Amino acid sequence: MPFDALNLSVIADELRQRLVGGKINKITQPEKDEIDLNVFNGKNYRLLVSASSSLPRAHLTDESKPSPLTAPAFCMVLRKHLMGGVVTGVSQQPFERVIIIDVTSGNELGDSEQKRLICEVVGKSANVFLTDGGGRILDCMKRIPMTSLAGRPTVIGQKFEFLTQDKIRPDDREAIIRVLRANPDSQPKEVLKNKLMGVAYQTLDEIVGDSARPEEVADRFALFAEKLKTPRPTMVTDEDGTPLDVTAVDYRTLAGGRIYFDTLNEAYDRYFAEKDKFQRHNEKTKAIANVVKNAIHRIEKKTALQTQDLLAAKDNEKNRIYGELILSSLYKIKKGDGRLTTENYYDGKTAEIPLDPLLTPQQNAQKYFKKYAKQKKTIEYTTQLLEENKSQLVYLKSIAQSLKSPLDANDIDDITAELIAARLMKKSDGKDKKQNKKQKPRVSKSRPLTYVKDGWTILVGKNNLQNDKLTFETAKGGDMWLHAQDVTSCHTIIINPDGADIPDAVLQTAAEITAHYSESSESSKVPVFYTPKKYVKKPNKSHPGFVNLLSYKTCLVNPDEHAELLRKEK
Repeated sequence: MPFDALNLSVIADELRQRLVGGKINKITQPEKDEIDLNVFNGKNYRLLVSASSSLPRAHLTDESKPSPLTAPAFCMVLRKHLMGGVVTGVSQQPFERVIIIDVTSGNELGDSEQKRLICEVVGKSANVFLTDGGGRILDCMKRIPMTSLAGRPTVIGQKFEFLTQDKIRPDDREAIIRVLRANPDSQPKEVLKNKLMGVAYQTLDEIVGDSARPEEVADRFALFAEKLKTPRPTMVTDEDGTPLDVTAVDYRTLAGGRIYFDTLNEAYDRYFAEKDKFQRHNEKTKAIANVVKNAIHRIEKKTALQTQDLLAAKDNEKNRIYGELILSSLYKIKKGDGRLTTENYYDGKTAEIPLDPLLTPQQNAQKYFKKYAKQKKTIEYTTQLLEENKSQLVYLKSIAQSLKSPLDANDIDDITAELIAARLMKKSDGKDKKQNKKQKPRVSKSRPLTYVKDGWTILVGKNNLQNDKLTFETAKGGDMWLHAQDVTSCHTIIINPDGADIPDAVLQTAAEITAHYSESSESSKVPVFYTPKKYVKKPNKSHPGFVNLLSYKTCLVNPDEHAELLRKEK
């Protein structure tokens, strides 16, 4: 993706044309590393600035994201200093991926002050700074302390320093010729790829091509600069129309389809909307997977310790027998004895029973009886805990399995809500408890997967909340319900409103799809339960997705996703 300084210069020109003279009327921070500035300049423009380590960027956007109820600290600082201000200039640090937005705004006394929003879209070290007229840092999106070695410090109050590089400017013709002449045996692209400021390798490949003479290569940079003055924003796509790259001019070196735009901002907005959605989806999925993985690890560790306690308590019957043998042998025990040797009338063998010489015979017997009673309670309690752990493990594995389904943003929200309800995740929306109590119950917007086989509709749940809704709200008594046997699995429904006989081919296809979205999807043969929905019941106080079956049949199938039958939701 050539989001380099040369392409960014076109973005800066377009922002200058549209934003200068405009008034900032709204500032939000929908993501921890992203801010949106609404600027009215004859019409409303929304400027998106992202300091994401994977997708840093700055461009106008039509995308609107919901904002948190409580604005982050950096957003509040921006509102204090920039709200109501007028954009007086948009510029770019020469041949750097840095956009500078100058704003004139009023202070508490009504006096005009100069502020600067400096947007560094430079990969992992991307950041956004707010400075005053003297160049002092008022705040920044990512604060780096003086003691950190991760990057240059960002201390509030210090003088802002622009990024510097000891590299050649792409408009320095003589320097380019000089460095190429010093490496006559190397390809120009290989020589220049780490020596030029602000030029991505894709752009370098487009500019240099097969040129070998230093003078010709240097001239090509000048020609490319002229092309940027009359850009032709281009999106390169694959055969399915999926965006691959966006360039300010049409790069002949990039293969694929072409979609042309009026502005580079529009092209980047379209491209990054897809990329950002995919990126944040993966981040959220990974975060949920880590929560579930850690919870499974904790329960497995706890189960191992409890199993050891249970094994240690299994010999509790011996303590009861020892107590009874002591009481039946009181005449044999003398004061101060440390051991009783007597016949065990339970098995006819000789028993050697340790005694506490400081206790009376009766007290020694009571000591064994108390130990027996304690171990008996331990066995009962630990057995109960192990059953709870087993149930919790099955539940957590069902969530882990649901993460393997094709999830959209609504599915992720469902799973997150489920984890919060199970107290495995904390809420991150900033809402207090009183507000939560007054809120209406959350309504799921996710939809099940829909397959169509020979005119029959097959619905497949993608998470536990969706499984419950599908089974106990969507499905009717005559619909067929399916689930893989003895493993975590989706709930599958064959819609049968007329109660007709379901063809074997349809039933087999539904079973194969169910097996595909189960824990046994890699197996060659998977047993699948199927039964009319009326025989599926929800146990009281059970986890989402848990059911009991009153009656069922089983079929053995080969997992198969049947992708050609999947109906795409619009």
